Amino acid sequence: MKIHSVSLIVGSVSLLLTPTIYAASIDGGQTVTQSSPWNISGTLSVGHSTSGTLTISEGGIVSNTMAYIGNLTGSTGVAEVTDAGSQWNNSGYLFVGNSGKGALTISEGGVVSNLEGYIGNVAGSTGVAEVTDAGSQWNNSGYLSVGNSGTGTLTISEGGVVSNAKSYIGRNTGSTGVVAVSGAGSQWNSSDTSLVGDFGNGTLTISEGGVVNNTMSYIGYASGSTGVVEISGDGSQWNNSSNLIVGNVGNGTLTLADQAQVSASAVTLASNTAGSGTLNIGDGNLAGTLDTASITGGAGSATVNFNHTDDIDFSPLMAGKMAVNHLTGGITRLLAANSYTGATTISAGTLQAGAANAFSANSDYAVGTAGQLDLAGYSQTLASLNNAGVVSFNGAPGAVLTVSGNYTGNDGLLNFNTVLNDDTSATDKLVVNGNTSGSTLVSVSNAGGSGAATLNGIELVQVNGLSDGEFVQNGRIAAGAYDYYLARGADTLAKNWYLTSAVPPVTPTPDPEVTPDPEITPDPEITPEPEVTPDPAPPTSQEPEAPVTMVERPEAGSYSANLAAANNMFVTSLHDRLGETQYIDALTGEKKVTSMWLRNEGGHNRSRDTNGQLSTQANRYVLQLGGDIAQWSNNDMDRFHLGVMAGYGNSKNRTGSNISGYSSRGSVEGYSLGMYGTWYANEADKSGLYVDSWAQYSWFNNTVDGQDLATEKYKSKGVTASVESGYTFKIGENAAKNATYFIQPKAQVTWMGVKADDHKEVNGTHVSGEGDGNIQTRLGVKAFMNGYSDQDKGKDRVFQPFVEANWIHNTQDFGTTMDGSTVKQAGAGNIGELKVGVEGQINKRLNVWGNVGQQVGDKGYSDTAAMIGIKYNF
Repeated sequence: MKIHSVSLIVGSVSLLLTPTIYAASIDGGQTVTQSSPWNISGTLSVGHSTSGTLTISEGGIVSNTMAYIGNLTGSTGVAEVTDAGSQWNNSGYLFVGNSGKGALTISEGGVVSNLEGYIGNVAGSTGVAEVTDAGSQWNNSGYLSVGNSGTGTLTISEGGVVSNAKSYIGRNTGSTGVVAVSGAGSQWNSSDTSLVGDFGNGTLTISEGGVVNNTMSYIGYASGSTGVVEISGDGSQWNNSSNLIVGNVGNGTLTLADQAQVSASAVTLASNTAGSGTLNIGDGNLAGTLDTASITGGAGSATVNFNHTDDIDFSPLMAGKMAVNHLTGGITRLLAANSYTGATTISAGTLQAGAANAFSANSDYAVGTAGQLDLAGYSQTLASLNNAGVVSFNGAPGAVLTVSGNYTGNDGLLNFNTVLNDDTSATDKLVVNGNTSGSTLVSVSNAGGSGAATLNGIELVQVNGLSDGEFVQNGRIAAGAYDYYLARGADTLAKNWYLTSAVPPVTPTPDPEVTPDPEITPDPEITPEPEVTPDPAPPTSQEPEAPVTMVERPEAGSYSANLAAANNMFVTSLHDRLGETQYIDALTGEKKVTSMWLRNEGGHNRSRDTNGQLSTQANRYVLQLGGDIAQWSNNDMDRFHLGVMAGYGNSKNRTGSNISGYSSRGSVEGYSLGMYGTWYANEADKSGLYVDSWAQYSWFNNTVDGQDLATEKYKSKGVTASVESGYTFKIGENAAKNATYFIQPKAQVTWMGVKADDHKEVNGTHVSGEGDGNIQTRLGVKAFMNGYSDQDKGKDRVFQPFVEANWIHNTQDFGTTMDGSTVKQAGAGNIGELKVGVEGQINKRLNVWGNVGQQVGDKGYSDTAAMIGIKYNF
């Protein structure tokens, strides 16, 4: 070997080599570091039969024809080209691991060029190549084979670039090829076709912004091959200027995840009978984007898996034979009019339509317990449907889901949108041309209906085959003031299922069969009179059908009870508020300053609506506190009282429907502030006239909580005012018993102006109250006895038991209007009232009083109240 100006390091000895030789071998543990030009007219072998290392750095340039790194069996070769300007130029082939073990590293701007490249060339060989850092390049003017017959690994990272014509990963039988492209700026550019798994096993991973470019690609090209491609990470791309075939004759899998992109003019899965092709959109987290016009399933086993957690639009047209699976909790919106054959399974997440017929009419669909099929307002046709999850129509009502074959309900749910009015209402619809079986829950969302009478009902499910399936209402179906329910049709419509607002007819119980009397021998036959032909009946107009009674919502009863309670809660008569103050001459001889009184009341109310469908019970508690702020007299006999008062009250009610069985709960809680004025004709004497008036402003917070509906909150407020007058007659006296007897006719007029704010429910129903401005009149008579026991004589302790009867009339019924339909409280127009109680003066400063009262109206109206009060004179 001629040596001239080239450094050859053998062990730790550095030698000078000639600049031009015809062939070179770095072997026997030799290490060569080349930082200047080295031209070899023949082949260069690094690790020819044993081991050798070549380092080209600091601008060194090595030129040769063919090159081997790890040439023969048992050899190990290592080559590194590093630093900007450093080059290894091969005019022929470059083998990294020919029959032995080879490693090539190109870094920090180094460049390697050759005709064709092989990594892991011969069976049993191992080749590893790494191209890393910006500016680093491996340029193959011909093809590049990673795992030609042996095992090959290529890593492109941190901005490294590899280019070639055709590329192979796992080219021949028994080979294994692995390529990883990662990092922004990292590229693998093939000017021709790429094959991942030709006859061997190939894996391509593109991540973290890496880019691969080529024309046509095959994943699992030849028989017995396996190809796997995984692309993930924002900015990661696989750009195919032509077609992409996943599973040609071998087994191919493409996984696109985490915002990465794959582009191709068309994608084919499982082209041939022996092929198996799987496309994964997502790997259990975020999806990637597939930019292609179509995905076609071939003659083999083709599968598309949507396995992502985010919401995506998917535009490729899916055709041919393939299985489509939705595996995780994201939403996949299909934009094309897909036509593939094969099963569609939604195990989890949502498969959503983005256009009419986006769901293939040729596919059998199965929706799992965690899955949802969402029409999103677009009409669709399916070959068959097995529903254990959720099928939602969504969007504007009017979408039709047609099942050409059979529908099976496995306790799944159907969500319809319907304008809840009469039979002609716009609605989503399920049409089953085959048979139905199993059980399905049905929920309905109101799409703007205000409730109307139905005859046959609004058709939701039409069955043209055997109708053995059951469709069961799930939750409330409410519109305006009315409830709808789901029912099977009658007679010729018994196959179908309808929404109806009509009260279901009551099937009469047949009378017990009557044993016939013994047969009676008839009298001799009488010749009948000649039959008289009747005159033709005059034409009559058709009798109008009786109006259909609709199922009322119980919430109407709660709204009405809230408004009635708000208007009545702080309404009092003089004696409820102050006790029998006529006989109190506070501290005779002393100047009167003021007085304070406290009143507590509890009550229970029962009522029904005018149609008798709703029954309401309510409990209330009221606390009022007041006191005089001025008193004066015109003639030393009469007395004027002027005072202020405040109150707190709450009422809680429950309404149940006798028809639907649904219930609702209402509550009203609030406060009042007011003034009162009272005039007594004779303050000290029991007889005489009195006039009392008061006015107060009240405000309330209200809630209505309907069964299976959202809790509604709203406010009410307004003024109530009253004028009351009566005359007390002394009708007798029993001096022996220290008792005096009185009778007191009286009358009261109350104006009720508490109004509920107009309210829009969560379901869209507009609610307003009825009955504010009601004028309530009370006519009655009170009989009482004023007395004391002998031991209390002269002690200013007086007690007054009484009984009182009243007739109460209300000019308006309290009620609720819901989307134009009004439901009113019944039985409160005319009410009879009876009260019994006692009022007493403990001493000249302290008064107490209490009573219990019962009101009774018609249609089941009743009110029971108990009250206790106390007053102290200062």
